[in-house]
Amino acid sequence: MRNRFFFIILTTLVLAAIGINLVHVKFFKSQRLKLIDQQIAESSNILTASNDFQKSVNNPALIEDAISRVLKGNRIGKVFVLRDRKSSILYQSFNVNQLETNLPIEPEWVTVETNTEFVRLRNILLKGSHPRVLQVGLVLNRNFIDWEIIDNRVVNYVVGIVVALFLASVLLTLLLLAPLRHLIKHLRSATSNLTNLKDVEQLPKRLTRYTHGFWARSDEFSSLLSTVQKLIDRINLNYKLTRSWTLQMAHELKTPLAIIRAETESKSKAQLLPKQYSNDVIKEIQQMSDIISQFLDWAELENSNLQRDLHALRAKSVIKTVTTRLDKISPGRIKLNLNSDFSVFANPGHLDQLVSNLIVNALKFSPPSSPVEVSLSGTSLTIADHGLGIPHEVIERLGEPFNVGSFEKEGLTGSGLGLAWVSTVAKLYQWRFEISAKSDGTSVHIDFPNTEEI
Repeated sequence: MRNRFFFIILTTLVLAAIGINLVHVKFFKSQRLKLIDQQIAESSNILTASNDFQKSVNNPALIEDAISRVLKGNRIGKVFVLRDRKSSILYQSFNVNQLETNLPIEPEWVTVETNTEFVRLRNILLKGSHPRVLQVGLVLNRNFIDWEIIDNRVVNYVVGIVVALFLASVLLTLLLLAPLRHLIKHLRSATSNLTNLKDVEQLPKRLTRYTHGFWARSDEFSSLLSTVQKLIDRINLNYKLTRSWTLQMAHELKTPLAIIRAETESKSKAQLLPKQYSNDVIKEIQQMSDIISQFLDWAELENSNLQRDLHALRAKSVIKTVTTRLDKISPGRIKLNLNSDFSVFANPGHLDQLVSNLIVNALKFSPPSSPVEVSLSGTSLTIADHGLGIPHEVIERLGEPFNVGSFEKEGLTGSGLGLAWVSTVAKLYQWRFEISAKSDGTSVHIDFPNTEEI
């Protein structure tokens, strides 16, 4: 659109410039012709009104001196020819022989052009016993009237116009498309958090001002802004309703699950249900309850913009605590490489859960015999495994709950809440969270701020 808009403006300006120059050339050509005609008419009128010239008409040998005496300096650059009614030349000035064309004796005003010359001529009938035709003309270079000879001056003029039109087109394009660029920039920034179920930011004032005033009534850009604003409001309303319904549904599910569990345990104790059957049901209920609780915890954290109960936590100590706990589940698989230690200001539960979720995912989605490497370097935490790698579609939707990949053939399942929690915590504390996934494993990297330099 920008290129199209630029070429439209450039074409319009070029056509306007061509039109203006054509009018300019036409106007000045007519004005120059008027000036030339005025000079010719003045000289010819002086001659016809002069008695000295009238006496010399019948004696062509005296005409040259008579013209010089009567016109003096005004004869310079002009041609003079005296003819009889049969068009025979009785007298002609010396410069007539240099012309490359003949001079017709009618009508009164004649224009004669050659490849290099422009001749403007007036034919005057001198009455008397022997009628004569006096021709008074002015010889000019054709370039004086028409730009048909391209010289450096013409080239510089054309180049100057082209450069000026190009710069004007660029400037107009930048100015006219500035509001559209602001809109694109805002929408790109506002929609970057859509995957995290955040409200879309409202249009800034520098854009909403285009929706008010007289010109906004019939302006397409104003209508576009109004439509975008309505779309943003609708998206935000849908997000709000979706979050409200989802949280409400999650809360409502916990009650019937608790009732089903209590009834199952009661029937199992009364030996009305097989032991294995009741254990399987209770296990599934417990798993569903855990997922709902994790989801509610994540939703509460996702909708919170405040960092509460902050403590100065030592990264090495937190990692050792978590790995000691998880090593009981997967003995010998976690390899520590803690080359540094630093303080992290966070809620203890948030940092503990973040590290735990990342290590549990690495253990779960990598071969049971492969190690999971946990490293501290500088102020960065890296957790690497040797599994199949997190699918690309999961990384694209990072931060969404229940965002799981396709591991059906490996028999691996998950809720996706672990990575959603990590993404939300990192965003809350403004920690840089990156995932590098390849076919031979996944590496998760988190950069913490350097609190020692603060």
